[in-house]
Amino acid sequence: MLLTTPLLPVALAFGAGVAMVSRCPIVGWWGLWMIAAGATAIVLAVDRRARATPPLLLAVAALGALAAVPAPPPPDDVSRLAMPRAGEIQGRIAAAPVNLGADRRRLVVDLDHLDGLPRSGRIHLSVRGEGPPLSEGQRIGADARLRPVIGFHNPGGFDYAAFLERDGIRIEGSAPANRVSALDSSTAWHARVRERALEAIRRALPPVSSALLGGLLLGTRGELPRETLDDFRRSGVYHILAVSGFNVALLASSTFTALLLVRAPRRAAAITAMLVVIGFACVAGPEPSVIRAAIMGVLVLGALVLDREASVVNSLALAGIAILAVRPGDLLDPGFQLSFAATLGIVLAPIPKSVIAGSMGVSLAAQAAVLPITLAHFNQVSLIGIVANLAVVPLAAVATVLGLFAVTVAAASEPLAAPFFDAIWPVLLLLRAVVRLAAAVPGALVHLPAPGWAAIVCYAASLGLGLFAWRARDVRRSTSHVAGFIAVALMLAACGMEAWTILRPGDGRLRVAILDVGQGDAIVIESPDRRAFLVDAGSGGARRLDAGERVVAPYLWNRGILSLAGLVATHADVDHAGGMAAIRRLFRVDEDLSDAPDGLTRRLDGVLMTIHTAESRASGAPVLSRNDAARVVTLEYVTASFLLASDIGAAAESLYTRRGDALRAVVLKVAHHGSRHSSGEEFLRAVRPAVAVISVGARNAYGHPDADVLRRLTAAGARVYRTDRDGAVILETDGRTLEVTRWVDGTRDRYCLDPDTAC
Repeated sequence: MLLTTPLLPVALAFGAGVAMVSRCPIVGWWGLWMIAAGATAIVLAVDRRARATPPLLLAVAALGALAAVPAPPPPDDVSRLAMPRAGEIQGRIAAAPVNLGADRRRLVVDLDHLDGLPRSGRIHLSVRGEGPPLSEGQRIGADARLRPVIGFHNPGGFDYAAFLERDGIRIEGSAPANRVSALDSSTAWHARVRERALEAIRRALPPVSSALLGGLLLGTRGELPRETLDDFRRSGVYHILAVSGFNVALLASSTFTALLLVRAPRRAAAITAMLVVIGFACVAGPEPSVIRAAIMGVLVLGALVLDREASVVNSLALAGIAILAVRPGDLLDPGFQLSFAATLGIVLAPIPKSVIAGSMGVSLAAQAAVLPITLAHFNQVSLIGIVANLAVVPLAAVATVLGLFAVTVAAASEPLAAPFFDAIWPVLLLLRAVVRLAAAVPGALVHLPAPGWAAIVCYAASLGLGLFAWRARDVRRSTSHVAGFIAVALMLAACGMEAWTILRPGDGRLRVAILDVGQGDAIVIESPDRRAFLVDAGSGGARRLDAGERVVAPYLWNRGILSLAGLVATHADVDHAGGMAAIRRLFRVDEDLSDAPDGLTRRLDGVLMTIHTAESRASGAPVLSRNDAARVVTLEYVTASFLLASDIGAAAESLYTRRGDALRAVVLKVAHHGSRHSSGEEFLRAVRPAVAVISVGARNAYGHPDADVLRRLTAAGARVYRTDRDGAVILETDGRTLEVTRWVDGTRDRYCLDPDTAC
């Protein structure tokens, strides 16, 4: 196979170099390239071409690494300035604006001026409120507040800062819409084409149907309702809303066939289809799946022009090399990985010839190829997707072809296009109905831990050996049997490693993870027998990032936690309870203690958990503050003790101290994110913490944590950890020693709790 697809090993070597760029300094990669290139030249000079492959691939890998070495920002780049800062920015919109809600948009802007001085750099700009219509390619000005890009730092969490930096974005900004103005009316031609197409669709169809057709044709999903997007994810057909080879193949084949039907020459039809594909790729945008599909489409059509047989695998490999040479960071992009893996799986898999079996074979091949990728990035796999695709893909194909034709006709005359849009509408309604039905099947979507590298390697090797065994079954039967046996063994090993994350027994340690959810609280308690309890779930709700869905849930899944023994929302503030709706939707919860009475206890394999509330025991006037009425959770395990103080303030602290509650704790989760109204001296004298953890958002608007609170904590003898600097703070104890891990840098501190235990 390698003889007929010589670009495949080259692409794999180049990608391996990109992946390993951080493993060696740039000088080492230059040295490796020179040595490998020299060795290749020497081997070729002595006419031993068969032996030139290893050093040649090594040289290609070194080139991949050199291409991936991040270039330092230029001297005038905005990221070199002191941040945060406010200023007047001017620049050009570099990508289609993304609507995040009725009154919020996100722009990618290439700066050219800041406060009247020339500046370069690409920024993310969030615009709040109703503002002027803006398009890609338009030059704008704005009074914005700029700051470095940051994200949450948790085990297995999504690295937002690294994601944006791959696109050269190191600074983000925000501006009210009334402080944003268009400096010119010029827009990129492809942006005008895209916007006119979407406007024609919006005028012809109801909102949800128009948003769905826009997703099918151009991959625009921002206007689709949340529940519709969830249905597409659950049913395993979300891929049809991302422009990919599916769209390009339909467009190219439709154009080519239509021209042949009007008796156009074959080569002219192929060349025209190539131009249409290139134009479509420009309009759809520079997503990895679009570029990959366009390159492959052009190569296949080019082979028709030259009367040559195109190698799909070679085309795929060339597309990968081209994308990574220009944008090496795309190797880590889920879209890149999913697009290439799905295509390679479909190309290499033995697909049955019959229509139904072939359709299922294509769906199964794609699902098998992308399984570890979807688990690694999204912790999910659809069990209904293979069947759902049998109905959804044909309907999507009909809607896409009719939609492309209707949009093309609408460019000349919208009344002429109206009948075609009318014909599309029932197809879209049927498509939504099928997707809704598939999503409603119990167990349609399963959430699992992200697999480790060993499991991924075993899985990929199993698929490769299984494919080899199938192809060699008639030629080298004994070798095929051995390869098949090893493939089965590797698949069992991969499944075993995945299952172990879920089924492994407890290690006798209490684990408390105070997650980084910004300005909010989310605390996961794991008992010694691995039962899990959640205290708060961060922010969530309308126009907010849902920490429950985006941070807490992935953390739980990657720990192998698929259900919760219990949860408690300490109070109703959105930064504590906002993410709970997502948790209740995504996990089975045995017990919800959000309304638990004062003094309620639970035992978790030797851990005594008690829930306290100041309001129920208050004498005289009740505690009026919602923060002071928040539930406080204490944990006791041998000599280890924890006090999770939610958002209580001075009034509740004083009440707990006066009524003689047992407040002594080794670990204090500091109240109210380090507010100056909490953590009073009397309260800290009663608690006497050795460790204090502050769950606080970087750059929060409240000035948390307060400098006086930090001084009081230090004076009380506590070592302070903060989620804004340390990321997630992981506390583990066997009841006699305590280990505290800062997730950002991986450093670990050890404390002796029992004087008879050696640390």
